[in-house]
Amino acid sequence: MKLGSRSLLEVGGLVALVTLGIAAVLGAIAVLDADHVTSGFGIGIGVALIVFVAGATVVCALACLARERAELVALVGVAVAGVALDLLVLAVWRDIDSETYGKVVGIGLVWSFLALLAFGLILAVNSPGRLARWPFLGALGSIAAAGLIAAYLIATAGGATVGVDITTLGIPVDSTDDELLRVLGLAFVLVATLWFGAIAAHRYEQAPRASA
Repeated sequence: MKLGSRSLLEVGGLVALVTLGIAAVLGAIAVLDADHVTSGFGIGIGVALIVFVAGATVVCALACLARERAELVALVGVAVAGVALDLLVLAVWRDIDSETYGKVVGIGLVWSFLALLAFGLILAVNSPGRLARWPFLGALGSIAAAGLIAAYLIATAGGATVGVDITTLGIPVDSTDDELLRVLGLAFVLVATLWFGAIAAHRYEQAPRASA
């Protein structure tokens, strides 16, 4: 598929190069601009981890583009992961303290992570058969549901803050959203089980059958 005179893979590769380049520049400035050597080292390690997580999404999305699978979604995934990465590294450097900015970055990071799961499954399960089709579609549907619920919770948090509490995955949640958070937990359970189930079913279908 083409976008103007360029293929979607070319566009995706260009977007990835630009956003990663911006992250490299911003990250280097953040490290060099740190007040102390130890804080500069910590910022460098933190930025590197962020780049690896977002970069994994970018790599899987580019692989989907190269294999012509879910091309438009993969292109959007490259852009979302790249922009979220740049915004987060910028926040680390400038110590941005804005609720709206934080929500935008948070939603971008959530969708970036979920996109990694979706693209990884699409790459692992090529043309799912009868057995793998339902867990494959169920996993993708659960990923989409988890993304929508998480984005809603972040966008409507109303300034609520959450520390490093694993029970909320760092998502700021108001007390009135308790039941919706339960649904989000269920969605993640379905994502995990159906994700691996789809791959197992696909491998079972591809396994050579012993002759009678």
